[in-house]
Amino acid sequence: KYELKDGTMYANGKEATGTFEFILNGYKTKGKYINGLPDGLFERYYPDGSIFIKDEFKDGTLIKEEIFYKSGETLATATDGKYLKLFDKDGRLVESYDADKDKNIIYHENGKPLIITIGRDSTIYNENSEILSKEENGEEVNLDMIIKNVGNGLSEIIMDDKVIAKMDDNTGILTYFYSTGEILMKLDNSIYKTLFKNGNTFFERDGNISRFYYKDGKLLYESKGKEWSIYNREGEKIITAFEEITDIKKID
Repeated sequence: KYELKDGTMYANGKEATGTFEFILNGYKTKGKYINGLPDGLFERYYPDGSIFIKDEFKDGTLIKEEIFYKSGETLATATDGKYLKLFDKDGRLVESYDADKDKNIIYHENGKPLIITIGRDSTIYNENSEILSKEENGEEVNLDMIIKNVGNGLSEIIMDDKVIAKMDDNTGILTYFYSTGEILMKLDNSIYKTLFKNGNTFFERDGNISRFYYKDGKLLYESKGKEWSIYNREGEKIITAFEEITDIKKID
């Protein structure tokens, strides 16, 4: 009798060693256990047999995870619980995070950085890598901008003779623009929303809740504090944890 309990594989009540196959959260999975602990490469498969998730363990600790779209492109990678990369289906890097440097980067749809945050320092760029806003230690840096009052409580923020943003003093909403005039981002205190050039929401944050979207408007990633979820192009929620396991059998 095989059973997986609290991350440890048992055979007739004793810690098991060998290669096992089982159904994990509805998907066929294969991996090796040594003295009850996962060790080496674990592969999870889509129903058609293509790779869904690759997990690499060492002495029971997950050190690397790769998640793939059904068509084979990389959706996300995570290493040592410190380094995260999230990709759109076209291979575009959406977000990267480096815990050692406390560095987070969100990318434009053309692949260039949109927001770079390092600790309490943060910089916002348009799609041409031109700086729109910069903070150091949480304080706004003067970028030699001109603020022009245009009436009705509205102001234009001008840099290098171009309107890069507008402020609505009536609502407190600050709106940044792409270099070509489309709305790039709307900020309202801790709430902000970033848009693709086609007008669909790309990224939004409200307090500790963050969401990324595919270009057609479907949800890609959602985090609420320490809880997070990833969704594929079909709208299916990807569960990476070892939550529901059935049909365990030893194959080697």
